[in-house]
Amino acid sequence: MIRMSLIALALAITSGCAMDAPDDTDTDTAEAAITISPIAGTWTYGELTPVSGNCSTSLAQGESGPFIVDTVTSTSFRVVPNDGTVPFTCSSLANQKFGCPNRAIVVQDLRPTLDAVVTVRVTATGTFSDGSHALGKQDAAVSCVGTQCSQLGTMPCGFVDNFSVHR
Repeated sequence: MIRMSLIALALAITSGCAMDAPDDTDTDTAEAAITISPIAGTWTYGELTPVSGNCSTSLAQGESGPFIVDTVTSTSFRVVPNDGTVPFTCSSLANQKFGCPNRAIVVQDLRPTLDAVVTVRVTATGTFSDGSHALGKQDAAVSCVGTQCSQLGTMPCGFVDNFSVHR
């Protein structure tokens, strides 16, 4: 039961929007200064590869699926996940990049079954290739408070996943 709750928690947190910008941006060209905003509507998220992680396998990561992009402005856009987490705002940045510093903060109290309260904080960053496609990564930091956290694996732990989104 606890394992299933943690799997559901991790799946809910990592599904949605996130993209990563390459580190080799060229700021000397006019093209590098371009800001791209996503087109509003339904998008599809797909996990590409896990990059790193030291969390127990009971904390499943990533799940493909749809999400909504709405409230698009020249400086930000809002994402409405289809995973049970609350909508969040991303900043549109120069160099075709965007950042979602508050992708999700989810707290799951496992008491009284287990003396453990798990907190997962997720951030996302990425790069648009155009208004309908992006690549990126999502970083999750998992912590636990309680006398039985060791039953959930190494804590604190974290994981990073690369993925793509498209409209």
